[in-house]
Amino acid sequence: MLGCSSVDMFKAKILFIGPSESGKTALANFLSGTTENVGGEYRPTQGVRILEFESQPEGSGESMACEVELWDCSGEFKFESCWPALMKDSSGVVIIFNPDVPSHLKEIETWHSMFIASQSLQENQCLLIAHHKPGSGVEEGRLPLASHLSRLPLIHSNLEEEPEDVRRAFWRYLGNVINTMSESREREEMSIIT
Repeated sequence: MLGCSSVDMFKAKILFIGPSESGKTALANFLSGTTENVGGEYRPTQGVRILEFESQPEGSGESMACEVELWDCSGEFKFESCWPALMKDSSGVVIIFNPDVPSHLKEIETWHSMFIASQSLQENQCLLIAHHKPGSGVEEGRLPLASHLSRLPLIHSNLEEEPEDVRRAFWRYLGNVINTMSESREREEMSIIT
């Protein structure tokens, strides 16, 4: 358990959301250590998959180990009635999209409004991942994002060419989420004391 008592352990619930066939499951599997296999046949997620693992995110301090629940959510709108339950108690939201699919750039605005704006999450609790599928050959240029989306941190992911860069960027993001959770806990404790 990374040398921490359960009292020091944070539990982070991170939602992976975005359009269908954007690479959410491949990224979730990779980041959780579920599989190192990249590629394979596409099978849409039905509802949600929850992957659990322990981590010591970058920048979260020496004793800030955390349990991570990675909620790999379906990109199909037929599951929209489940979204409020998925959002309950979430610590962070990652919107994953395929920059090679023009409709994804418009669709992520809907995901933002449903999952981020509605929960009033801080920018450091959110992350955009432009996931480049194997063999896409797309440049990591500036994307034409709506102004409210362009304020969010954005990383480009390519699991074939730079998997460790993706992992490091996600750990940095997770560190930001844990720091936000820690600050919130401290404020809550101080309000009880005073």
